[in-house]
Amino acid sequence: MRYLQQMKFVLLAGLLLAVSACGFSLRSSDSLSANFSSIQLSTQQPNSELSRLIRRSLESSGVAVEISEFNGSNQELLSLTLGNEQLTSRPITVNPRARAAQHELRLELEVALSLSEQYLISPETLFVERAYFEDIENLNGNQEEIEIITSEMRRELGNQLIRRLSAVSN
Repeated sequence: MRYLQQMKFVLLAGLLLAVSACGFSLRSSDSLSANFSSIQLSTQQPNSELSRLIRRSLESSGVAVEISEFNGSNQELLSLTLGNEQLTSRPITVNPRARAAQHELRLELEVALSLSEQYLISPETLFVERAYFEDIENLNGNQEEIEIITSEMRRELGNQLIRRLSAVSN
C-alpha cells in the first residue's frame, strides 16, 4: 500500500517536472498589459458585439481603453483601428435536390495598430471560417445554429486579435 502511494508521488512529481521543463504555461495577457498601458480604440461599429468583446478583452488584460470616433485618433496614443465586421456565406456542397447542403461562413475584420502615424501592425485582415450543414426540414434550427456559430467566430476573432497584439508587444 505504501509502495503504491510512493509510486503515485514519484509519477506525479515526474509529470510536473516534464511539463515545466517543456516550457508549458497557461495563456495570459501579462505581456500585453506590460507593454500597452493604454490604447485608443477607433471603430466604425462601436456598439457591435465584436467591438464590445475586443474592448472587454483589452480591459481584462489590464489595458486602459479609450474609445474614439473612427479616424479621429490622438496621434500620441497607441491606436487600434477596427474596420467593419463582414460576415459572408457561400454554399460548399449541394444535395440531390440541387439545394445547398453545406455552407461556409467567413467572418473578417480589418485591423491596424499605430503609434504617432507609424504602423506597428499594418492594415491587415483577420478572418475565421466555419462550415455547417443546413437541415432543410428545420429552418428555425438553422438560424439558431448560424447565430451560435457566428458568436463563436466573433470570440475566436477577438482572441486572434489579442494574440496578434501580444506578438507585437514582445
